[in-house]
Amino acid sequence: MISPRYAAAVCVMLVLALVPTVIHVYAGAVVDDGRRAAAVPHALAGFASEPTNRSADWGRRRFESQDWTERRYRSGADQVVLTVVRSFDLKALYHHPELAVAYGEDFEPARVQAFESPSVPVFILEPRTEGSAAFYVLRYGDDFVTNPILFQIRTAGELLFTGRQAMTLFFAQQPEATVGRSRQPALTVLLAAVRAFTEPAPATP
Repeated sequence: MISPRYAAAVCVMLVLALVPTVIHVYAGAVVDDGRRAAAVPHALAGFASEPTNRSADWGRRRFESQDWTERRYRSGADQVVLTVVRSFDLKALYHHPELAVAYGEDFEPARVQAFESPSVPVFILEPRTEGSAAFYVLRYGDDFVTNPILFQIRTAGELLFTGRQAMTLFFAQQPEATVGRSRQPALTVLLAAVRAFTEPAPATP
């Protein structure tokens, strides 16, 4: 038996627990920002592209995503593989995405550096010896993610009372890059993709 004097407090606690349950389990509420991975242009910063040979269900298997695209961008001798994935499984995107996108490559631990203005935090993956170099950017809502752990703590409280939003991963890999070689092509394509994805479309006259 519960003492009557605690009944009000118990009811409040039950309601607080019930709200996120209804939002996420029964209603399955999500926030659609209207953006799609496929909207990233086929031509970026002077690079033309073609699709890679990833299987059609790769995004679902690796990231629980139906909204993803991967293209190989070329300009002269330079080529960059750009993967863009949107998913409501946030941890799948921010926790070592290179293990899925660049499987088999051996990278140093990622470091973060800001580029451009306004600032875009870019995760940099250097090869341990020789091999691919890669860069990636994480975006959630209208913000970039710099520290995934702090981001998860911050959003945990928000998600108790709001619908889920998709996170977007932009991952640029320069397959021929080696230690000491310029990574500029991959960075150029990556930042161009982020700009094209985040900037509002021009108004129709």
